[in-house]
Amino acid sequence: RIRKDRFMKICVVGGGSAGWITLSYLVATIDADITIVHSDEVDPIGVGESTTPTIKHVADTVGVNEKEWMKDAKATFKYGVEFHDWVKPGSRWLHSFDDMIPHQSFNRPITENGKELYKKELTSVDYYLKKYGNTKDSKYFNESHGPQEHLLANNLSPKDKNFKTNISEYPGYSYHINAFQFGESLRKHTAKDKFTEIVGTVNKIHTDKQNISAIELSTGQKIEADIFFDCTGFKRLLIGTMSSWKHYDELINDRAIWGTIKTQSCNPVTSAHAQPYGWIWEIPTIGQIGSGYVYSSKHQKYDDALQTITDFWKQKGHEFKLFKSVEFDAGMLENVSKHNVVSNGLAQSFIEPLEATSIMVTCVTVKAFVDLYKKDSKNLIKAHDKVMRKFVDHTKRFVHMHYRLSERNDTSYWREVANDPTALQELCDYIDVLASSKWLSKGETLLNQWNWTSLLLGFDKPYINPLKDITDEQMENYLHYTKLLIENYKHLLRNNYSVKDALDYIAR
Repeated sequence: RIRKDRFMKICVVGGGSAGWITLSYLVATIDADITIVHSDEVDPIGVGESTTPTIKHVADTVGVNEKEWMKDAKATFKYGVEFHDWVKPGSRWLHSFDDMIPHQSFNRPITENGKELYKKELTSVDYYLKKYGNTKDSKYFNESHGPQEHLLANNLSPKDKNFKTNISEYPGYSYHINAFQFGESLRKHTAKDKFTEIVGTVNKIHTDKQNISAIELSTGQKIEADIFFDCTGFKRLLIGTMSSWKHYDELINDRAIWGTIKTQSCNPVTSAHAQPYGWIWEIPTIGQIGSGYVYSSKHQKYDDALQTITDFWKQKGHEFKLFKSVEFDAGMLENVSKHNVVSNGLAQSFIEPLEATSIMVTCVTVKAFVDLYKKDSKNLIKAHDKVMRKFVDHTKRFVHMHYRLSERNDTSYWREVANDPTALQELCDYIDVLASSKWLSKGETLLNQWNWTSLLLGFDKPYINPLKDITDEQMENYLHYTKLLIENYKHLLRNNYSVKDALDYIAR
């Protein structure tokens, strides 16, 4: 149990985006003696990273003005991930940032919406599946829940002419960022009198029974703490002695090549292009497009992989500039939090780049810690470990399902990962289990019933479980409400800034 009878000491070890996200969020939410120790040995060259709306929650909580940090991080807007050629060659599906609508909305005066917390009963997802199944393009599923497809098709920002957000913030929108510079922006805007920053290298770890009592730097300086956050990446300097790595056998991608394309794009979506032996990401940030190729070394050699991404961009009329290639081991620690150490960032888990889960998990990790701390959990570390292992496993299942549902069989790679005959039933059962999951909170990322149904429809699969009982009158109300919903957001967004004009405004 964490002692509350004295000022708690927390030490974050490691800089980079994970370290500064952790540090800044702790400073903004917990009254404690907080120190960060980092070596400043971080390569500041960025090629762009895709995020989820949780990042907005962190920045807002820290108190960093959106316009300022977006300018610092060379950020652009993001409405979701657009999947090309995943179902089969020529297919397209957008996994957007939207949420299900409580069915009570359809049967109440619109003037009452937003004035009460609806009960968790049926949702717009149940109505949609009952009415349409997979007979309509998944684009209509998105349009029936929010404006993301409309904004994307018309290249509109989420900002009105007063630069106020005028789309739902549940969950809202996200960003493409330079992750290192985002971390530096948090560093710059976190009150310096609220934490201690020490630049140094950890040389020795002191233990007291099972806990870490202090870390010793190469200078001989010792830093004691009650809780240590390990944000040291794949080095896992603290947690590595306490917990072993659990490899995800089901995820076969283990290599990535990434770099930049020197052309300006402000397309507000991450693009994921399926390839014969993996997939290519396309992430627009200010001044360049970050792109990378994720593949399996079992099915393709490095030289051929490099040629794949080079040719991909050459066909689009651009030169791919290689920055780095890495080997990675998809997996998670057996215990992500143990004794008095909490791991975060790459020190904790890595699924793969699909669906932009890395920074999302980093944000959720520190938020979950703070939530549990404020609840005065008796076994804070064990509770946090349980919450995060469940969250990461749930996220990994979601990512893995993208491969299992694919109908591609054109190469040995897709024949291994796609066309899983058990995937559809498992997915439908999962949708049923998640029917009781909560609505999203502001700026939250939660893979609930809406996301899994979006996945089902995006891969053009039928919902094969029994449908919910919905009367003709209820369905009529739903169809009327949905019609008004679409008309309403098109009306509200008609004078929004274009994406380019909004980004130009931010840059000024």
